[in-house]
Amino acid sequence: MDDIFTQCREGNAVAVRLWLDNTENDLNQGVILDNF
Repeated sequence: MDDIFTQCREGNAVAVRLWLDNTENDLNQGVILDNF
């Protein structure tokens, strides 16, 4: 599977949405949890 940037450039909205919905791709999640 191509990276998220390729999917955005190609306009593949379904793949981008699936990528965004995957919490493993959330860079802020770990940072927020570490602050509490």
